[in-house]
Amino acid sequence: MRTRTLTLLAALGLITAGAQAQLQRIVLQGSGAPQVFTDIAGAVAAAQSGDKLYFSGGTFTQTGDLVLDKTMHFIGAGIHPDSSNVTATTSINCTNLRITTGASGSTFTGIAFNPSGQTYYGLDDTDDDPTGIVFQRCEFKRGGIHLGNAGSTSSTTFDGCIMIATGTNQYMYGSTGETIIIRCILTNKLLSGFSRLFLKNSVIMSARLQNSDNCIVQNCVFNYNGAPLWQVDGVQISNCLVTGATMFSNSGSSSETNNIYGVPAASIFVNDADGYYQYGDDVHLAAGSLGIGAGNDGTDIGLYGTHSPYKPGVIPYNPHYQQAAIDPATNWNGELPVQIRTAVQTH
Repeated sequence: MRTRTLTLLAALGLITAGAQAQLQRIVLQGSGAPQVFTDIAGAVAAAQSGDKLYFSGGTFTQTGDLVLDKTMHFIGAGIHPDSSNVTATTSINCTNLRITTGASGSTFTGIAFNPSGQTYYGLDDTDDDPTGIVFQRCEFKRGGIHLGNAGSTSSTTFDGCIMIATGTNQYMYGSTGETIIIRCILTNKLLSGFSRLFLKNSVIMSARLQNSDNCIVQNCVFNYNGAPLWQVDGVQISNCLVTGATMFSNSGSSSETNNIYGVPAASIFVNDADGYYQYGDDVHLAAGSLGIGAGNDGTDIGLYGTHSPYKPGVIPYNPHYQQAAIDPATNWNGELPVQIRTAVQTH
């Protein structure tokens, strides 16, 4: 019965914001009975390590910093407006998002993070080493992303995420730990300060990798106006599609193989008007592109390579709600009629 209760609560929580313009909800599932919250502070405070928090569509605002210091699993309704038209997208607003060492093992999917400040690992350099952090199909709308202070051994995976930079000083700063970025879109988001970065099948628009060592870059698209790798050392880059004529600038010993140069930016994708990603863009490789089938695994360069390609609409793994109808009141038998149509997802 507990599983059925969770399924119904989570489903209703995910769809209420879009279907009936009701107050958004967070369903907390842990070792006890499910709990329902309307504010993120209360849900996070009540959560125990390892709990799941299911967010409906809508905007959840934390006054001041949102500090995560225990393992939690945040599951939102999605970030793409077209794919979340029933539920509405899930956004979290705060001053700064801070993830401490105690939050190791936390996962986040289907959520747009919109801090007015930055995203930081740690409150200071004594607790900035969270490991096993996973962001899947999330969006970072603005602000720098700091994966720890100098010497941090944090480890993070960004899978199918969209990272957008507006304004200045909105880099992604690495750590001495391992960072994996796969099937992601980075727009104007410079990558800097990495020691163990694995960057694969991603689209880096109007940005570059710089001041980083011993990184592995495979099957990516760079439309940067200049050398996409600057002040790097020990980088191995292969099977990438580049708009410029050179790969490295002001760099030390590195290696490159099977890269494709001199591709006009306007001809890379099916639809990209200005070299900066918007949700209306189609970043499949254009017909006839030399990047089709040119990845090191025989699939395409860019997001739609690998044997588990980027998912259009970046829909999270919870059911994709296509239609929802919830009656405004119970019927004569005391039942609340609910009709929900979902779509089967391949991945």
